[in-house]
Amino acid sequence: MKLVIINTLSEDKIKSLKKAVPGAIVESYKSPKEAISHVADADAIAMWGFQDAEPILAAGPNIRWVHSLSDGVERLLSPSMLSRPIHLTNSHGVHDRAVSEHTLALLLAWMRRIPDAVRHQSAHEWIRPRGDTLFGKTILIVGFGSIGRAIAQRAKVFETRILAVKKHLSTEMFADHVYLEDQLAEVLPEADIVIAALPATPETDHFFGEKEFALMKRSALFINIARASVVDEAALIDALSQKEIAGACMDVFSKEPLPGDHPFWQMDNVIMTPHIASMVPDFWDKLTSLLQMNFVAFARGEKLMNEVDKKKGY
Repeated sequence: MKLVIINTLSEDKIKSLKKAVPGAIVESYKSPKEAISHVADADAIAMWGFQDAEPILAAGPNIRWVHSLSDGVERLLSPSMLSRPIHLTNSHGVHDRAVSEHTLALLLAWMRRIPDAVRHQSAHEWIRPRGDTLFGKTILIVGFGSIGRAIAQRAKVFETRILAVKKHLSTEMFADHVYLEDQLAEVLPEADIVIAALPATPETDHFFGEKEFALMKRSALFINIARASVVDEAALIDALSQKEIAGACMDVFSKEPLPGDHPFWQMDNVIMTPHIASMVPDFWDKLTSLLQMNFVAFARGEKLMNEVDKKKGY
């Protein structure tokens, strides 16, 4: 039994995985390029959902399980993945708390004008930015999976009105109203804050584009903590430049690292963080704990946790 992890992993964590499955070979490589020559005899792969799985799967004919270290699996759904009997699992549930806290941090930073205050502090200027309150605001969360729910739960503390958009209607504890995806155009004009929490699938590619930004309030804030692919970045840049919406907060981008000449760097109505929403001290402990539980189940031929429907993409 051989597991190849495409990310640098500490010796302690590798030893723990080996101990959990006696006799197993566990190897860790920094990148797909480094790993590819070592997967010919691999049974299982752990890699990020934004990494291209096809070269790895093509080089590993015996691979029977791939685990995504992220919630998303967008680049793992390659031709080999879809055509071969490979189990696909993800890290659903690991990132909920951290990403939802980060979302609220971005939201509060925008509402209370914290970046402006920090700039004034750096310049030794006593200028008092005029912020706003979250109380009574309408927050539209598009994509109401575990991360969307976690955001709603925390946002409710501020006495906000929560609208949820999802594929199927259901009763949701932290949502005041639930809408279907084809009702998005009806609810966008109601929202003070629009949060993208969608999975990256072919159906959600450029889910937010020119039409959607035009439907938002001119005072609306747009937040993306999902995947860059759910947003037409050019349309967002236009909407921000033309003041069709008030601002945007983002943790994900179409190109990472963000190029130095990208328009976002110069926009004073944008708050950016460098894809760090899930990066908290116990991040790797949680990730490897789930990976280890599934590694044991895989070795025993038992049901895997968080198995992804490869046709749906989540």
